[in-house]
Amino acid sequence: MFHEKIMVSSGKHSALLSFAACFVAIVIVSCTSSPQVPEWVKATPAPDSTYTYFTGSSSAPDSATAMNDATAQIIAGIFKYMGVSINVSSSAEARATMEDYQARITQTVTTESKGKLAGFEVTQKYIARDPKTGLYTVHVLARYETKELTREKARLEALAREKEDAVSRPEKNGDSAAAEGRLLDAIRYYAEAMSAAGQSDIENAQIKLERNAKKAASVAASLRMVPLSESSVSIGMGQTPPPMKVALRSNAGGLEQGVAGAPLRITYPKKLSSGKAGSATLQVFTARDGIAEISLPAFDLPGTHRVYVALDFSSISDILFNVPSWALSYKDAVESELAGTAISFTYKIVSSAAKSPTAIASFVRTPGSGKLTDTQVFSSALKDALLKEGFILTEFLLPPSNTAMDFNSLRPLIPAQAERFIVAALDIGSIVRDGAFYIASVSGSLNVYEMAQGRMLYSASKSAQAPGNSENEAISNALKTLGGKVFAGDLLNSLP
Repeated sequence: MFHEKIMVSSGKHSALLSFAACFVAIVIVSCTSSPQVPEWVKATPAPDSTYTYFTGSSSAPDSATAMNDATAQIIAGIFKYMGVSINVSSSAEARATMEDYQARITQTVTTESKGKLAGFEVTQKYIARDPKTGLYTVHVLARYETKELTREKARLEALAREKEDAVSRPEKNGDSAAAEGRLLDAIRYYAEAMSAAGQSDIENAQIKLERNAKKAASVAASLRMVPLSESSVSIGMGQTPPPMKVALRSNAGGLEQGVAGAPLRITYPKKLSSGKAGSATLQVFTARDGIAEISLPAFDLPGTHRVYVALDFSSISDILFNVPSWALSYKDAVESELAGTAISFTYKIVSSAAKSPTAIASFVRTPGSGKLTDTQVFSSALKDALLKEGFILTEFLLPPSNTAMDFNSLRPLIPAQAERFIVAALDIGSIVRDGAFYIASVSGSLNVYEMAQGRMLYSASKSAQAPGNSENEAISNALKTLGGKVFAGDLLNSLP
């Protein structure tokens, strides 16, 4: 039977074959048995003082595939020698480095080019075709200067460590911080390890993420907020509340300790520019003993409100933001424990308005087309709503021709016992028929003054609508709504 065999040598053997290489590229050998394969195929040459040797062998239906497979064996052998995974990809830079390194090995093997990879070259190739099976068998012998191989090994190991360290380093830092009582730092480090593991392909990445999540959640679960001030306080509106104190403590390891340097987020009630009730926040940090003293501004909203003090863990949430979807349950577990580190204080803000005798008067500024011009229904609705809240009220009369709303014009008309007075100017707007009903629109402006200093305490314009069986009934209902609900509700939330 016939076999085709190609033997190509390089290095010190190339000089001996130079004449033959110029004369023929392929030698056809006739024999009764398979041609002898080189000894280096049977046993990879041992390293010498200069080189480390690698071999690759493969059979395939075509020589290109066989060559590629043999090359892959050489690459695998090199990486096995280095002890580095081919899949190292701790970063885009690392991935590109690994791919480039493999490409240079492949190019050197397949083209026998030199200089592509320092210290690496192919010394011999053996290619034979079995005419019976049609398979091509390829054997390749390559050598790598040991000093260059060692240098490359160190470089690639550094890439591998880069990815592993992205998880192990913050975990170790977290363990150290936890042991030293720097608990929030520990949670942040564990969060960094979780984030790194979630975005990495290192071995057992999920196990490492879960381990760090459990450590973070365990530390977070040890935290508790303790009030050191009265949890329920009653103060006058406009008064600055006394400072309140809280302590952030932990029982980690069975030892009660204060947590220093922790950011706390305080949420308190505040009137918005629109006049509606809203909230504002401020941040304080715990001292070395874990205690924080919180000074709040004067409250400008009467009523009962809650002030919330919570651990501000937004920086930790930012670290965990890129955790992959499969790890969200671990992220949620950590954040749930952190969110539970909070307490609230109750503040009853008492307005002095209810204790100040107040006179009320109103007049129609724009009567409109309706017949009703009596404002008593508005004043009565407003008085009823305020009396239910404990206000001390009286009425004062305005001249029929009055159109004034300023303090100086109205002051002579105010009863002597009144400390404040309310004046409202009303406008009767449109009246629209809707089937069997009428819908009236009314509006008004209302001012509240303090008698002692002439200070305006409140000024606003509001409107209301209401239906009725007649025009007058619709107007009356709209005025009731405007006085008893719209203005009364706003006054109760605004008057100091």
